[in-house]
Amino acid sequence: MNNEVVGLKLDGTGLETAKPEQPEVQEIEKVESTFRYDALKEADVNSLVSESRPTLITLFGVIDSGKTTFVGSLFAILRRRPELLKVTFLDSDTLTGYERRVHQRLLSENGISEQARTPRRANSILNAVLGNERGENPHMYVFSDQSGEIYKDAISKDSLVKDQTAVKYADKLVFFVDIEALLDDKNYMLYKKNTATLLTRFKTNNMLPLDSELYVAFNKADMVEKKALEVSKSEEDGIGEKKKKAFIKNWKTRRASILEVIREIVNIPDEHIFDICSKGIQRDAEDKGLIDLLAKLLDKPKKKTLSVDYNWIQGLLKS
Repeated sequence: MNNEVVGLKLDGTGLETAKPEQPEVQEIEKVESTFRYDALKEADVNSLVSESRPTLITLFGVIDSGKTTFVGSLFAILRRRPELLKVTFLDSDTLTGYERRVHQRLLSENGISEQARTPRRANSILNAVLGNERGENPHMYVFSDQSGEIYKDAISKDSLVKDQTAVKYADKLVFFVDIEALLDDKNYMLYKKNTATLLTRFKTNNMLPLDSELYVAFNKADMVEKKALEVSKSEEDGIGEKKKKAFIKNWKTRRASILEVIREIVNIPDEHIFDICSKGIQRDAEDKGLIDLLAKLLDKPKKKTLSVDYNWIQGLLKS
């Protein structure tokens, strides 16, 4: 069997990895390790087995951009309505990791106090083995759902940027943009500046996979109409409608502006730009942008040559 894998900076199965000295970090890792089939650390990726090279899909974005909700929605659709994506769900080594993300989001949406975002030190690697609609031609997909806290800190720390191997070696990289942040008059300019700084820092450190498939996901698309209605509802019909149109025009300008910032650093084709609602998984009313993006991501990428430090076999031989 020809076993190849994503060779993130690896240490074999990761079972012998030395633990950090800080007690709070040890406690977090202890909790993470008590669940079988939870998300994996990057160092554990070699423990996965596949007959062909997996597809590494990396989700890139700061806090509250909706990456974890996106992963939870993917899992829900794969289990509930895989026909929408023209695939069959066959297996996963990280079922608990998916379930944990779905559960955390459900609690936060219902106002129950629990960690709503992915913690800084949470394991970030999830996987799924999918077949075609007949369950044939199984292929493994590996997802990196790194904490948005890490990306936020990387805005000012080169050392963190250089640690993000899952970004550098991604077959498909999705830049998440938080529409809610773009609609916020107080924070828009800072959000735009931080986006440019973060992407520039990754590019300067040669950590962006410029030859891979790159996507932009404008997430929380439902917020545009919601905010537009809030702006107009307290006014008379004529004035309210004018305010709504002005609000939507302003949103389109900001969307184009942030896209221009991204495209100054990386090349994103028009067909790889999506407006999505990552929570839009209501049966028979699934968000079209979400489904279209997921379908694109689950298309197998064109084969390309692996670098020496991106080879699963070499990782296994060295461990």
